[in-house]
Amino acid sequence: MRERFEGIVLFKRKHREHDALVKIFTAAYGTKMFFVKRLEKPNHPMGSQLIPLTMNEYIGTINQEGLSFLTEASTIQFNRLVQSDYTVQAYAAYISQLVDSVVDDNVPNLLVYELFKLALALLNEGKSPEIIATYIEIYLLKGFGVQLKWDACVICGAKQQPFDFSIRQHGVLCQQHFSEDEFRLHISPKAMYITSLLAQIKLEQVQTVNVSQETLAEIRRLMDEIYKEYVGIRLKSKSYLDQMLEKDRKFIQMLKRDKPTAE
Repeated sequence: MRERFEGIVLFKRKHREHDALVKIFTAAYGTKMFFVKRLEKPNHPMGSQLIPLTMNEYIGTINQEGLSFLTEASTIQFNRLVQSDYTVQAYAAYISQLVDSVVDDNVPNLLVYELFKLALALLNEGKSPEIIATYIEIYLLKGFGVQLKWDACVICGAKQQPFDFSIRQHGVLCQQHFSEDEFRLHISPKAMYITSLLAQIKLEQVQTVNVSQETLAEIRRLMDEIYKEYVGIRLKSKSYLDQMLEKDRKFIQMLKRDKPTAE
């Protein structure tokens, strides 16, 4: 029986000479792998609707096990900025792989689906990709079985900042209890403020904010440590993103170094 459903393309890969396997996060059925015959041939009728990070409506056969099949597709949201801006695309690809890692195949997860859908929409509107990616990282931690305390000191419950993060204590420490963990991460107060705020608001409340590159780097350092210590996954998209950011950092440093000084 053919079904009509909405989904977001996670990735596609070539299968045999002209065919392809496409993984789609569907709203109704969770993540499913679809076999698409002759997708690698030019002018395939569903080619535009099987581009990663696009949202589409499909008609096809859904199998609980094994491969599913598509017969028709129409575009809902192409996400043009996500497709055309390399930086935004790199963050979107990382978010996509995180989502794919945390959800179980063939199991509906509407909460994560709607969050992913909203994240792509905000990225497409030009909202800060660094902040959106951080929000998603924080939100998905519980899906990996990680529960952290962000809103108050894990020792005394104080909500007064500045905070620092303790891997050992599974949450933030207030200034009075920094001594409880000699290996606390020494994250800058502004980075801790932004990260703890993101842990307590909804994604739709995230607005474009002016955050310095230094603060963004501190936020990245914090989330990298958390994922390394608690989650233990290393995604190809994250490695690519890190390499891209490092190149950007070196380029900016070169421009600053070579900038002529007034005599």
